[in-house]
Amino acid sequence: MLQRPLRSALALSLALPLLFWSCAASSRQRPIEGADVNTGPGSLAAERKAFEGTWTLDSLEVVQAGGARRPVKAGGQLTYDAFGNMTVRGVIEDPALRDQLILDYTGRITIDHIKHEFYPADLESDRPAPAAAIDKISPDKVRRYELSGNSFVVTYLDKAGQPTAVARWRR
Repeated sequence: MLQRPLRSALALSLALPLLFWSCAASSRQRPIEGADVNTGPGSLAAERKAFEGTWTLDSLEVVQAGGARRPVKAGGQLTYDAFGNMTVRGVIEDPALRDQLILDYTGRITIDHIKHEFYPADLESDRPAPAAAIDKISPDKVRRYELSGNSFVVTYLDKAGQPTAVARWRR
């Protein structure tokens, strides 16, 4: 039979690990107080909500080297969902530009609501095309937008900030 001090030490050695395991871990840092997410007019949430839906192509123009705009006969739809996905399904009807522009791609976009620009994150197309075929509206172009009510105007900009194409969409 174990002596009393030895039994106490054995009981304590068995109870201590249980005591430590049963204690909840505490955070080493104080919680950070955050502000409410801004969903009011002019916020990113409001801008994304305004993008949502299906838009029909009203007009498409390519900007030529001298700055002159050339209308392109085209038709299509743009759809943007609540998860940042954009799908463009369209057809270039202008025979001279049919193989030079593609209005058929899908992917995610990132919106900069302060600059009124959006950037493609991972656009893909079912139609393979050489780089020259999408030069005016290629994924590397920054897209500046104007969004008001039922009107959505997208101006494609090159690296120098010069327009290469302008697409006008409506709901």
